Amino acid sequence: MSDLLSMLESSDKNLFIGLAGPGTGKSHTFKTVVKSDLYKGKKVLILSFINKLVDDLIEDFEPYENVEVSTLHAFALKTYSNLTKGAEVNLEPDLDIIIGDDHLIINGEEIDFVDGLYENNLSKDSEDFYSKSSEYYSYNSRLYSFNSIIYAVNSLLEDEDKIPKNYDLILVDEFQDFNKLEFALIDLLNKKNKVVLVGDDDQSLYDWKNAKPELIRELHLSDETDSFSLDHCYRCTEVIINTVNSLVSNASKKNFLKGRAVKKFEVPPALTPEKVELFKKYPKIDFIPCVAGNQLIYQLSKSIKSDIEENSNSRILVIAPSHLRNSIYDGLNREGFSVVEYELFANEGKNNIKHKKLIEAFTVLTKRKTDNLALRKVVPLYLNERQQKELLSKAHNENKGIWRLLDSGVKSMIESDVRLFKKVRIGKEDLTSDDLARMNELFNLKNLLSRLIKGFSPIRKGSIEVEMTTAMSSKGLSADYVYYLGIDDRDMLNKSGDLTDQKICEFLVGITRAKKKLTLVSLKDENPTILNLIDSQFLNVRNIGKAGK
Repeated sequence: MSDLLSMLESSDKNLFIGLAGPGTGKSHTFKTVVKSDLYKGKKVLILSFINKLVDDLIEDFEPYENVEVSTLHAFALKTYSNLTKGAEVNLEPDLDIIIGDDHLIINGEEIDFVDGLYENNLSKDSEDFYSKSSEYYSYNSRLYSFNSIIYAVNSLLEDEDKIPKNYDLILVDEFQDFNKLEFALIDLLNKKNKVVLVGDDDQSLYDWKNAKPELIRELHLSDETDSFSLDHCYRCTEVIINTVNSLVSNASKKNFLKGRAVKKFEVPPALTPEKVELFKKYPKIDFIPCVAGNQLIYQLSKSIKSDIEENSNSRILVIAPSHLRNSIYDGLNREGFSVVEYELFANEGKNNIKHKKLIEAFTVLTKRKTDNLALRKVVPLYLNERQQKELLSKAHNENKGIWRLLDSGVKSMIESDVRLFKKVRIGKEDLTSDDLARMNELFNLKNLLSRLIKGFSPIRKGSIEVEMTTAMSSKGLSADYVYYLGIDDRDMLNKSGDLTDQKICEFLVGITRAKKKLTLVSLKDENPTILNLIDSQFLNVRNIGKAGK
């Protein structure tokens, strides 16, 4: 019986806090609990907000009809629907920003609705303005952002009679990245449901959404909770485990990671013969300094082919900063690889893609040209800043639709662009040179047109599949061979030239994706600052770049 299961069976407490480093068997622990006599057939809810982790958990627990797996936002949406007797809701990722901009335009006062919601702290006036604006932009349904739907549910659950109490146990993963808003929902659920929170403050990456890793530290030490830890890493090799401990220890000595929860991160006590051989085969982490351009693609391609020579079914992951991804993608395609790009946070603030938003807006306008929200997104293409302010002030103050307030010339331009957009999507008519020029004005199609002209690299039969992502988006992934590119100071230090807790945690997450072999690559720096936090005995330096110059 696991420590957690024993605790759940014997404790009179209602909240349990688990410290679990990367690859320490959280899913296995969850399964042990679900399959136990204590919870067999009982209703268990598992929550996280990382899409890839939820997908994996859904697959893991598919045989268990008593287990519900959900993202936090999907659960909030479902709960809201239940509490409002099936009210239809649409989610708009940018609603908080749009309403904040409107408040500045209309009232001349800047309110950061994103931050206010993250902190679970909106004034009554702010709530009222948000609600009125949300209603203005909605169409045949209630409109919320990914943050405000949780805020709305929290408000409803303040009436404790409405708190769901149909779960025998709620398991929450990646708790170190929860902010005050998200924790408030868990805290409300905990009033009527037994809750287990699992996370690792050393893997806290979401400071951009006001994540509070201190919550797991405080709750871990609280007399109101029972605590446990998962100490053994079953994913990584011994050298990576030792490297993580070296990284954390040296960072702490330099006053980074202050207040971190003290935890163990160890090799399992019993190893299979295969694992022992793996440890021997990969006793060090490869570091290739000063490789860039075509040389980088050549060496990366060569290393991947060499590493998987014995097993072509091995999983390959390339971690690269955003500015490198296009060149790596094109380069590996030229070398005959099939590259799969991973974005795990499609619903989070970091996925800020202008083209995607415009396409979504024009798609709506092909169906409803008077849609306020879609028009709000595209008017910057047709009006200058002063005209936009005048339009939006009048629209809100008089509660009139944006389309009604546009002059005939702007309406004609929008209608023309919507017709062009439909023409491109349908693809039955040839595009004229004027059509292409206008599409380029709207969407900056230079890169896309270049690919259309030159042709996309085909996926060749028998090609090696490579997954690629950023360090931020690598959480939830693992691979036999991981190639971590661009560990230079340019990408690992902040604008002031300093190392930060955020970057140390990103690096820790990235290197612990590797199950067999880890290769680190710098483009220009021979001695990147981040590697000064790792004991040199764990690194095998391969000076390919210098030799190739």
